[in-house]
Amino acid sequence: MSGATIFIVEDELIEAEDIRQTLEKLGYHVSGICRSGESALRTVTKTRPDLILMDIHLAGTMDGIDTAEQIHTLYTIPVIFLTAHADEASLERAKVTEPYGYVLKPFDERELYSSIEMALYKHRMEEQAREDTRTIRVLANAIPDAVMLLDADQQVIALNDAMSRRLNDSYPKMQREPAILFDHEGMFTSLESQVSSVLKSGIPVRFEEKRNNAWFEVSLHLVNGHEGQKKRVLVQYHDITDHKMFENQLKKEGITQIEQNMEQFQILNDQIRNPLQAIMGYVSLDCVHYRERIMDQIAVIDTLVDRLDRGWVESEKVRRFLLRHYRNRPDDPTDETSCRNPLEDA
Repeated sequence: MSGATIFIVEDELIEAEDIRQTLEKLGYHVSGICRSGESALRTVTKTRPDLILMDIHLAGTMDGIDTAEQIHTLYTIPVIFLTAHADEASLERAKVTEPYGYVLKPFDERELYSSIEMALYKHRMEEQAREDTRTIRVLANAIPDAVMLLDADQQVIALNDAMSRRLNDSYPKMQREPAILFDHEGMFTSLESQVSSVLKSGIPVRFEEKRNNAWFEVSLHLVNGHEGQKKRVLVQYHDITDHKMFENQLKKEGITQIEQNMEQFQILNDQIRNPLQAIMGYVSLDCVHYRERIMDQIAVIDTLVDRLDRGWVESEKVRRFLLRHYRNRPDDPTDETSCRNPLEDA
């Protein structure tokens, strides 16, 4: 026996006392008995029982269904309805309050016990699920990246606050159309085919996308559902704007540095070749005795000059490559996401 606290709402005093005795016999604690919905609401606010047994037909302006609806709105206390006759109209009204069960009068002790225990267990599981959802929500909002979960129909199932801000809170609460239709700025345009690809192949997809003045690395991963659940796709937008700005700055500085190095190569080449030619002229006129040694040293210097020439040529190739691919390049996301190796063009 659980020893749970139960509150009784019953306008028939004899039946209410019978229920109280039965509950105490089963090991439960009865926190109170009320005859009307109005008094029940005032008392429940103070006592906060684990479960409420609610007669559908009560004395007063509020019946059991009205009272249960108020309790369902204000609290998360499970309610089991008690009724001598369950007409269809009452049952339809009662469904809105999401009750945890129905017990028909006159009730069987074993049936009442089973209904209470099942309701308490269901409530505990729901509370655990709500707590898990809150925990996941906190974790999802702890990261700055915009994250959302799409189903096979590309509808938004869940999203964190960062993604909600990106959508300007314009996404509908109940989706009936693909999520790509909800984005006024076209954020989902590049996702339509990518989501379909991930759902079919199961292979993660990652690409870069520019939107306005910001760059994002977009990642899509398949989430396999449990038995009977459809596959889903996790979409993550990671802001790489700072990285792109730093990368572009390095490219610009690299081009400038190479051009400066090439100028130095040319100056050094001239500074070496001019004296070298003069030395060779002097050797041809005199110093026959040292001519062989001098020519050996000239050959060494000439080799260095050739290496400088080759370095200049290679630097020119790199310079042309960088200018061709990175200077005055249009902001075209398709260029940034291409898998072709541009070094093959050099």
